[in-house]
Order: sequence, then C-alpha cells, then structure tokens
Amino acid sequence: MEQLKKIISNIPHEIKIICPLKKGLISEIYLCNFNNIKSVIRLDLEIPDWLKIQRDSEIRILDLNNNDKSEKNILYHDLQRGILIRRFIEGNKFNLNKINSDQQLELLGRAIKEIHKTNYEKDAVNNFSNSINRYKEILKYKIQKDPILEIGFEIYEDLYRESYPKVFSHNDLTQENIIWNRKYVFIDWEYAGLNNPLFDIASIISSYSLNDQQIVSLWRGYGQKSDVDIEILRKWVKFTFFCDYIWRVCLIETSIYDKKSLNLDDLKRNLSIFL
Repeated sequence: MEQLKKIISNIPHEIKIICPLKKGLISEIYLCNFNNIKSVIRLDLEIPDWLKIQRDSEIRILDLNNNDKSEKNILYHDLQRGILIRRFIEGNKFNLNKINSDQQLELLGRAIKEIHKTNYEKDAVNNFSNSINRYKEILKYKIQKDPILEIGFEIYEDLYRESYPKVFSHNDLTQENIIWNRKYVFIDWEYAGLNNPLFDIASIISSYSLNDQQIVSLWRGYGQKSDVDIEILRKWVKFTFFCDYIWRVCLIETSIYDKKSLNLDDLKRNLSIFL
C-alpha cells in the first residue's frame, strides 16, 4: 500500500483509491476517483520489454478511441512508469444466459463485426503476426524441446497462409474483457492490431465453450452465413489454447514467474490431447 501511495503522489492530479479490483500476472487494477471522475487505474508490475511494446500499441488504440468520442475514455497514462487511468465502464461481466444465449450471441457477433470494420489499419502499432514472431524469437531455444510449442507455432503458420483479409482485431476476447451494459463494451486493448477475423471469433468460442448451435448464432450475428470453412474455424479455436500456452512460456522465460505460478502443468495436460 505504501508503494501505491508513492506512485499516486507522483501523478499530478487528484486521485483517491476506492478499492482493489484485480491483481493479475502483469498488473494491479484499482477503482479510483480521478479529478472527481469514477475511474480505473492500472499499475504495471515489472514487465518484460515485449509486453511494453504491446502497452504502447494499447495507448495508440485508446487515443484513437478518444478521438472518436466526445467523452474521453483514457484520462492519463505514463508508459515509462506503467500507469494507465481510464474512465470506469459501468456494467457486468458478460455471462451466457442459457435461456437467451442465441440472442445474446447474435448481438455479440454484431459487436465484434463493428470492431473489425474499424478503420485503424494504418494507425495500429501492433500486428498479430509480429507478436507471434516475437514469441518465437524469445522461445527459439525451447521450441524443439517442447512439442506443444512446436505444434502451436506450426498451427499458426498454416493458418497464416489462409487467404482471409486481415482486419483490425481485439485479439484478447476472453470473458474478463467483455462487459455488458445495454450493449457490449470491450476492454484491455493491448493486444489489438491486424489479424485474421476468425481469431476473435475463435476466442469467444473457446472462452465460453460454445456448442455448434451457439457458434451458428454468433456467426449469424457477425453477418456471415455458411461460407466459413468450419475446419479452419476449428483450427483457430485449437490455436487459442496453444497461444495461451505460448504466452505463458514467454512470461516464464522473461520474468520472475515459474511454471507453478502460471499453472503451466495443468495447461500442458489439457493440451496433451492434441499431441
């Protein structure tokens, strides 16, 4: 808490911490008042350089979002010190309602389509393929020793060769990053950038364990009929699990974390079905 007070005292604004919201692997998040505006402050822990690059991308994207709105979302940031303060977004974490899941998923599909229609291509710092290449460089001495890493990168290389046009994508559509308040709001944009649109769709499928009927509803809301190659989509879903593993191994290689703290063995057991 003393460290938190010290950090806040060096920010040239009036800030009052209300309560902690989340302590993650790479950051701590608090609810606060920033100049009498209900806000969220995120403080990065000691993070490796490859994550700092993605933080820079996030700031660029949030700045672009600011330019599209009369009310600014991002209120303060200091990239060097790992500080981001944004306006608090009212709402609840999105959970599928079994009764209305088809309708909910159609609306979610439409919201994802709106992301993919965003014209940020020239401004986005990040490109998903660049991130994968960065991970591969970090892990170049481990890939041949770890069949899960090897298969994960092979799956991505196969998918990258597919002819889908690259669009601006969120690239981290997990349950924690989707808020519902009369519409869908997406948070945590540090991985956003150009990518195959199927990765965002696949992330929803894997995060919510959607069945075939629910996938049809999501896809219908996205505005597509049956022209998607279901085998390619399933391959993207499979890759989302490998991508999580790759990211965690990168973090182990470049930070203080170890296999136990990142539950790597559990993830490895789950992925063993693909070996």
